[in-house]
Amino acid sequence: WDLPPQGVEFFDEKLNSLCMAWLVDHVYAIREAATSNLRKLVERFGPGWAQGTIVPKVLAMAGDPNYLHRMTTLFCINVLSEVCGPELTAQQLLPTVLRMAGDAVANVRFNVAKSLQRLGPVLDAGTLQAEVKPVLEKLTQDQDVDVKYFAQEALTVLALA
Repeated sequence: WDLPPQGVEFFDEKLNSLCMAWLVDHVYAIREAATSNLRKLVERFGPGWAQGTIVPKVLAMAGDPNYLHRMTTLFCINVLSEVCGPELTAQQLLPTVLRMAGDAVANVRFNVAKSLQRLGPVLDAGTLQAEVKPVLEKLTQDQDVDVKYFAQEALTVLALA
């Protein structure tokens, strides 16, 4: 990741739209690589840059009609939470994951449970109890067996059960 001296400006002007387009590519491996690239970019440019540049675009994908794009939102949030810090995670990333718990597609809902498990270590105990636990408990009552399983797993791993 050797960027020219102008770094951020060069990326924002020349590469940002390309990187974001990779997130909605029809090939999973490309979406996965794009998610990994976002992590490296945030490590390089910092959470402040991410908050103004990447995070709004990723969160907007949560409302995409294509469920694969909604799943990519969750995968991005998982990775971004590790490099964006607790404040940004709790204030911007977590609310999107919690809203997605009501998705019509079971694969999205069980990935919500997996994402909440992944975000858990970044969040404080109060947030886990007040916001994460009720959503996971609701997901344990889901009609889909996989959603129930991953919600229970998250409750157990996060010691909320």
